[in-house]
Amino acid sequence: MKIYFPSPQKQHGVVFVTALIFLVVLTLLGVTAMQTATLEERMAGNLRDRNLALQAAEMALRYAEQHIRDNDPATTVPSSIDGVTSFDDVCTAGFCYYGAGAAAPSTPAWITYCTPDCSLSYTAGTTFNTNGISYIAPALPANILAAPTYLIEGILKTPPGDSVRYYYRITVRAQGAHPGTVVLLQEIFRP
Repeated sequence: MKIYFPSPQKQHGVVFVTALIFLVVLTLLGVTAMQTATLEERMAGNLRDRNLALQAAEMALRYAEQHIRDNDPATTVPSSIDGVTSFDDVCTAGFCYYGAGAAAPSTPAWITYCTPDCSLSYTAGTTFNTNGISYIAPALPANILAAPTYLIEGILKTPPGDSVRYYYRITVRAQGAHPGTVVLLQEIFRP
């Protein structure tokens, strides 16, 4: 009995080329997945930073409201607010008032007086007393670089048949952990 062994044939390398194509496709998928993950990580970090700045701005807005409400003459820091006394049209010390019936300037005060920071600053631990109730400003999170700043614009209104009413436009500027992350909040407040 004779045993025949097939003679070796030349291989054409089709399997090798196919494997290389699959390897290239898998590499491209891996690189794309890494780029997507990196982008999503950056987006999440930026969102977190913006949220930190927004929370700091909200905190400063409540602080400014307490600053306006403070009616205890014993608390002198920050200075008390009584109507529009010590307010002027050049926003000295962060208090702006343009006069009765006068229009606000064409360039908003927050652009003029809050670049890079507004005149008044949030200070943790400050005590405000309003009608016998104390408010102590809480500490900011450790990862906020700068204390939020704010500006108060006085608005005097005299409705028909009513007494004088004071309103205040509060503009707050806060930044997140990165100096480029800035949030501006504004509200009209009537104590």
